[in-house]
Amino acid sequence: MSLPATSLQDRHRDNLLKRSVTARLLTPLLGALALLWLLAGFTWCAARQVHDVNAVAATTQDRVVLLGEIRSLSRSLQRDALNLVTKDEPAELPIILRKFASRSRTMRADLRTLRHGAGNTLPPGYFALSDRVLDALQAVARQAQRGDRDGALRRFHREVRPAKRAASRVADAEIESLTARAGTLRTDAKAVELRAGRKLIAAVLLLTGCGLVAGLIITRRSVILPLQQLRSSMYELAAGHAPVTVTMLGRSDEIGQMAQSLADLQRQLALAEAAKREQARQIVEQIGRTLASLAHGDLSARVDQAMAGEFATLGGDLNVAMGAIGAALATVRSSTAELATSADTLRAASDDLSRRTEGQAASLATTAAAMHEITQTVQETADIAGVANTMVADARVDAEQMGDTVRRATEAMIALEQSSAEIGEIISVIDGFAFQTSLLALNAGIEAARAGDAGLGFAVVASEVRALAQRSADAAHDVKARITASVRQVDTGVGLVTQAGDALARIKERVIEAAELVAAISHAAREQSIGLQQVNDAVAQMDGTTQDNVAVVEEATAAVRRLDALVRTMTEQIDRFCLDEPTPAPSHALTAIRRSA
Repeated sequence: MSLPATSLQDRHRDNLLKRSVTARLLTPLLGALALLWLLAGFTWCAARQVHDVNAVAATTQDRVVLLGEIRSLSRSLQRDALNLVTKDEPAELPIILRKFASRSRTMRADLRTLRHGAGNTLPPGYFALSDRVLDALQAVARQAQRGDRDGALRRFHREVRPAKRAASRVADAEIESLTARAGTLRTDAKAVELRAGRKLIAAVLLLTGCGLVAGLIITRRSVILPLQQLRSSMYELAAGHAPVTVTMLGRSDEIGQMAQSLADLQRQLALAEAAKREQARQIVEQIGRTLASLAHGDLSARVDQAMAGEFATLGGDLNVAMGAIGAALATVRSSTAELATSADTLRAASDDLSRRTEGQAASLATTAAAMHEITQTVQETADIAGVANTMVADARVDAEQMGDTVRRATEAMIALEQSSAEIGEIISVIDGFAFQTSLLALNAGIEAARAGDAGLGFAVVASEVRALAQRSADAAHDVKARITASVRQVDTGVGLVTQAGDALARIKERVIEAAELVAAISHAAREQSIGLQQVNDAVAQMDGTTQDNVAVVEEATAAVRRLDALVRTMTEQIDRFCLDEPTPAPSHALTAIRRSA
């Protein structure tokens, strides 16, 4: 006999209600972990597929690299064979042979690897051609070693080159094929990786969405909605909207316990509220009577009935407050009379102060006008001193330029004196030359006289040379005398110029001192002008402050008059109250009065 669908749903809901909140929150988390394991397995399969494709592409790329290495080794072996044929140095042949043998072994090993490796797609003819190239190269090397270079070269062109070209064509075709295959494999790997990434993203989104939807549904139905209902009930209860309807009392989990606690709190609050209302009614009646008496000006009324609970001290505090107010009003009444007397005195003093302040303001305004005129006079003096300073500075510059001119003239005179001395030395040399020439002419005349008739012509020439030497000596003496006179005059001029330079230097120093004095006077006048301007500003500010003080004194006088009127009004208002006989106030009441003061 099968149960109805509604009964099954009610039983399932009861089972859910019996679970704790922790179990309800852990259920979506466990489901999410299971979905994550499924996602991890899918990711591993996709990564394995991409790894296999990349491994095949790497193997293909290795075969391309190996074919390129074999081609490079073949070219190197051909170059070594040609070197064996063409090289004439005996010392290089062993080195070439060692390289040839090493490269031959390496090429045969690479061919074996390529032949027996995985994924070999080369035709068998390529390996036969490669072996034939190696054998022909070794035969060329042996023939070159025996000394038959021409035969080795013919064998190289006849056997090696054709086989090498054929093998290269096969290798090129294979490299192109492998390169295209590697590109295809890389493209396939990228496509596989892209598809796997898309599937992974779709799976993540799907699983995340399913997990979130399931978790939200379970959490909303079993936790959020009940908590929201409890929160609404708490808000209504806190706002004073009692009574409120508390649901989920039949649940056995934490939410049911919270609902039961809320119901108990509502009952306790209802009982406390009823007691508080009754107590508040009694307090309001007693305090209302006392406040009504206070409103009619009777400060002798007191709360004479005891209060219970937390309001027990309220009646006593009110009585103390009434007594304190009465004492304060009595004190205010006695102080008001003194305040009225003080206000009258203050009003008279304010009137006197107002008159004196107005007289002081008029005197200060006259002083400010006089200071303004003095400031203008000092400013004009400072301007004239500045102009004088500028003129003295220009005179100082002219004196410095004149000193430089005299210094250059002195240097020119000294240079002229040195040049005259050098010319005198040159004239002395010319005079010596004339004297030596005269001696030579004299000796020539003596020798011509000894020669007799044969030396007559030479004697005439010697006589003319001697006469020329004498005239040169006379001219040199004349020039020397004139230069000596010029030197003396130049010395006199140098002395005069030097004296003029010294005089100008002293004048320059005096001008500099005068310029410094005038600059100091100008600076002092400027500072004095600035100081007087500051004093003028201060006096103007004092004038403005005095005017403000006059206004403040007038306002203070008006305020004193208003205070007098307020004191009279306060006295009239205090006289309305009926006060007790003066009694000492309690200590806490006095403290309250001091705090309010």
